[in-house]
Amino acid sequence: MWRSYSAAQPGTSPSTFPSSAGPFGPGSRASFELGDDDSMTPATGTNGYPRASFGDSPFGQSDLVGSDEAAQGYLAWQENHPCILTHFELFKAAVEGKRLAVFLDYDGTLTPIVSNPDDAKMSEEMRNVVRAVARAFPTAIISGRGREKVEGFVQLKELFYAGSHGMDIAGPRVDNGSSNGASCIGRTSGDFQPAAHFRPLIDDIFEQLQKRLKDVPGSSVEHNNFCVSAHFRNCPGEAWQEVISTVEDVVSEHDDLRMTRGRKVVEIRPKVDWHKGTALSHLVEALGLSQQPDVVAIYVGDDHTDEDAFRTLEETRQGFGILVSTRPKPTRARFTVRDPACVQIFLSGIVEWAKSKSNGWHANPCCNGWSMALSSSDSMENPSKAAGAAVVAAGTS
Repeated sequence: MWRSYSAAQPGTSPSTFPSSAGPFGPGSRASFELGDDDSMTPATGTNGYPRASFGDSPFGQSDLVGSDEAAQGYLAWQENHPCILTHFELFKAAVEGKRLAVFLDYDGTLTPIVSNPDDAKMSEEMRNVVRAVARAFPTAIISGRGREKVEGFVQLKELFYAGSHGMDIAGPRVDNGSSNGASCIGRTSGDFQPAAHFRPLIDDIFEQLQKRLKDVPGSSVEHNNFCVSAHFRNCPGEAWQEVISTVEDVVSEHDDLRMTRGRKVVEIRPKVDWHKGTALSHLVEALGLSQQPDVVAIYVGDDHTDEDAFRTLEETRQGFGILVSTRPKPTRARFTVRDPACVQIFLSGIVEWAKSKSNGWHANPCCNGWSMALSSSDSMENPSKAAGAAVVAAGTS
């Protein structure tokens, strides 16, 4: 069975990956601004994601929208946080011969931000790309949403999932046995819930907020298993302030709870030393990849809560972050892309790169809980070719 491990502390997993002062430029600390938010629903393409326009390079920069001043500010910001699409060759040089591990946020990263959180459905095009990524590299989605809800959106059993900002972790859901006779395991003992004892309290907080915010126009309350989210994206005028003050009042009544903020949302979480960064470290260690000089982990995310993962990768020098943003803002991510359409292009690019000899997984094609299932002849145009071939190795040790 695959094991659960305690999270690695920042700075305890050194590797030979270059620091933030290396070829990708310096990082900067993140800060939170209540009004900081990207545009919600830009023009969309046929796959339902924001339409990106690219130059002559297949990995070009999407069109900058807005005023010339805003465009220039964005380009100046990218001098320190370059677009990974226009610098894809730099990325390939950094991961030459390495084993890549991929960690992804969900909302705003794999799907656009939408008015109703329940409408954040993943497109089939993105699903096919993420499936191919999971066959080429160990892959996890780390989201603030409840784990079961994210799994319902993604509908891919090959992935590791960490919901509630990493407080609810489970391994791939793979059936015992397969049509090709491969040895597989189901999800039996991979669950890890460091805040499980808080669940009754979180249930009570959810009911309290539902009652207290029911008359606040445009507000909504979401139960995410080990945290509760109060959304104010659709609140008119200054109604959002009542959401903030109500959540602050509820938190003030409990010494073991805290409030955090995201994009048009405030959340109540247990006071545990656990976030997306510790969840990432936990998964890297559970996979048996920590303190391995040939391993590079990447995390792609768009929100303030993703900065914990960016910071963890920067401090451990185990890899780097990629921020999804249409606006310049302080971040510990080393690279950037503008929107989920660009994320999809980047992920397609690393799937193609995975087929090359530069991919370190070809020399060592498995780790604890995962085994590579992408052959050199597989392609994005034929995602069904390796259907059922994703093998989850029995993680014994």
